[in-house]
Amino acid sequence: MRKNKVRAVTSRCLLMMSAHLEPRFLLGRSEQAAVEYLHLFRSRNGLSVRRITHKGRRKRSEVQVVADEFGLAMRHKIEMFSTGTEKYNHFYNMDQTSIYIDMNPKTTITFRGERDVDVVQGMSENSFRASVFLCASATGKKLPAFIVFSGATGGPVHCKLQAHPLHKADEVVLTVQKNAYCDERIMIEWVNEVWTPSVTFCRMLLLDSLKVHKMGSVRAKLEEAMTGVDFVPAGATGLAQPMDVSVMRVFKHWCRELYVQHHITNDFSLNAKERRKLITSIVHEAWRAVPPPPKQYSGVLSRRASFR
Repeated sequence: MRKNKVRAVTSRCLLMMSAHLEPRFLLGRSEQAAVEYLHLFRSRNGLSVRRITHKGRRKRSEVQVVADEFGLAMRHKIEMFSTGTEKYNHFYNMDQTSIYIDMNPKTTITFRGERDVDVVQGMSENSFRASVFLCASATGKKLPAFIVFSGATGGPVHCKLQAHPLHKADEVVLTVQKNAYCDERIMIEWVNEVWTPSVTFCRMLLLDSLKVHKMGSVRAKLEEAMTGVDFVPAGATGLAQPMDVSVMRVFKHWCRELYVQHHITNDFSLNAKERRKLITSIVHEAWRAVPPPPKQYSGVLSRRASFR
């Protein structure tokens, strides 16, 4: 076990390996008695059942090394990019996330002693989703949220979104894609509608390593907007991407809170039009509610490569 710390091991694994390595292990013992024996074995050897805190193709320690090296490289690049405190005003990070009409929690309430705690997902009432692009500077300046709903370009849904009072009013930018995903067209639209209008000086933009972010057409558009681009190493976004580390959790918390507050006094949305309206309102308010970083830490990349 000590040679394979990164492999998940359960009580059933111990039972199987015990029977394999010692054929007499189950002689004279019921399966339940064998499990109880293994429980005592864990206690004697300082072993316990723990919740898994990290899953990935690499160990967390390996990912942390990559994240730390990336953080050092980015701090050096920021120092070379500009001088004085103003340099942090020109360093931005953009991240994308899916927002559902009802954000699924990680816990639920049930009767004490319940053996199984099941949650049904995929219901049409809860699965209505949109993709949200959030972008902010190291000093906390936020660009308008970019929201992608499911729909056809030029279709009725697209036309209704273009007429939304918050659309392009320095609040949110609304658009559509067949499956509400980020493809090349959507990424270029974000550059044109959100990023480029805000650019007044050379900037650095930090993106994760999605294939669409690295497309030549997207990078060319960013270069036209006086923007240098860096990419967070694949697999390290949970440690090295500022928006992922410091912002998304707070943003989604506010999305859940606003959803609950809305439905305390309002009925549930009955159709897609109402759900689009509700998601737009929730994203707008949640993004406004995300606080900027403390002034004394604004724009400073910590050793773990996040804005603190």
